[in-house]
Amino acid sequence: MAEELRSYFSVAYVDFLAQTLSSETQISIPAFTAYCLQEPWNEMALKERMARLTDAIVTFLPDDPNDGVAILKRLLPRISGDAFKFADMLNMFVPDYVVRHKEKLELEAVLDALVFFTHKGTTSEFAIRPFLHEQPEKVMKVMQELAAHPHPNVRRFASEGCRPRLPWAMALPKFKKDPALIVPILEVLRADDSKFVQKSVANNLNDIAKDNSDVVLDYADRWLGSHATTNWIIKHGSRTLLKQGVPRALALFGASPVKLKDSHLTLSHENLDFGDTLSFQFEAEILGDLPENLRLEYGIDFMKSNGKQSRKIFKISEVKPHNREISVTKSHKFIDYSTRKHYGGAHNVALIVNGVEAAHHEFDLIR
Repeated sequence: MAEELRSYFSVAYVDFLAQTLSSETQISIPAFTAYCLQEPWNEMALKERMARLTDAIVTFLPDDPNDGVAILKRLLPRISGDAFKFADMLNMFVPDYVVRHKEKLELEAVLDALVFFTHKGTTSEFAIRPFLHEQPEKVMKVMQELAAHPHPNVRRFASEGCRPRLPWAMALPKFKKDPALIVPILEVLRADDSKFVQKSVANNLNDIAKDNSDVVLDYADRWLGSHATTNWIIKHGSRTLLKQGVPRALALFGASPVKLKDSHLTLSHENLDFGDTLSFQFEAEILGDLPENLRLEYGIDFMKSNGKQSRKIFKISEVKPHNREISVTKSHKFIDYSTRKHYGGAHNVALIVNGVEAAHHEFDLIR
């Protein structure tokens, strides 16, 4: 079983942090470690442990947060690197210190610190969000400037920090409603040479698509075909729209609707025990002109705890077709994940061709 992320906030890491911090400021190592590890440390989740470390440095650093920031700027490079796995994540309590003191620090000092922390051993994408919420125009003006920063981590920060739906992060309802301030940043980064940045831009576009699909499609219309990197970003950023079968999105990538004949979907089981694998086969023939792109997906209507079904789409393949015959064999194992729990009852599997459901078949999951 994979080790829980929270376990990386270990006693050894806390002791390393205390010893390194003691060389930058006069703190008691035993007192600092005792504060961090006091109960209920063992029961704390990942973000709770991170918050405990923030509490500790707020408590043990000088009262003036400007002095605290100066100490953390010296500390962070020393606790980064390969000494601990996932050090960049573990060190996110450092920018969180700035959030705790946001009423006492000037905005210019805040942004300077968050940029420094971002390319010296951690990421400030969570810490910037309260400031974006309170002063969106002023902060986004700086974020747009950061999109041209020489360090890729800072350029990524310019995109990642303003994602409307950044997982685990504070919501930005203004940006969900209107992403106009975000788009100029994504345009600057549309052909960035860092994969780290490219993934962030694509994820930002995908976030925007969930509330403002036309904004993403307009972006695609402007830039698709301008650069190979841009094409990848737009394709990955349109993944939700493609899974939803949005015609305009499908048309961008040549997945025009097709007419089929002799569509046939067969299942290995019509009654499936939890933990078993469902195999299915789909066959059909394309009528008329072949599309430029053939996108095959399957959807499963999972039974939820409320007795209703909810569909999740899974990609099978995407290729330029060279003949009219479609033949697909696929399987799906029904086991629980941290993101999905299965419930017994009626389910449905559907085969989707270029965004349109071509066939479906019901089955029962027994739990």
